[in-house]
Amino acid sequence: MSDDFQGAPPAPPAPPVSAPVGDGSGPQSDTSKLLAALGYVIWIVALVAILIEPYKNEKWVKAHAVQALALNLAIYVVSAVTMPLMGLGGIVALVGFVYTIILAVKAYNGESLEVPVIYGFVKQYI
Repeated sequence: MSDDFQGAPPAPPAPPVSAPVGDGSGPQSDTSKLLAALGYVIWIVALVAILIEPYKNEKWVKAHAVQALALNLAIYVVSAVTMPLMGLGGIVALVGFVYTIILAVKAYNGESLEVPVIYGFVKQYI
């Protein structure tokens, strides 16, 4: 009897490997994870993370901080523009806040992520 399984389907291809945000090293400490997570919810923390010495050179933290600043700015602008439209700005702000919390949890778990649309604009600053 032959060891070949002629009726078996071929093995599925390996999933594509995408380059992670930053340099791919991930967070270097728990403080890095905390700064990245809080930066999404509190924009001033993202600004501090970009400016303080040990973290401004850490690519993973910088990637999250720059995305967090850009995302918070976008949420602010869109909610301000849509505010006159029957209070739609409040809904935009609330949805944006919930989204930042989701991103904060992912950042705290050490994930490297690319925020859709925002990453395309900020990747040159990371």
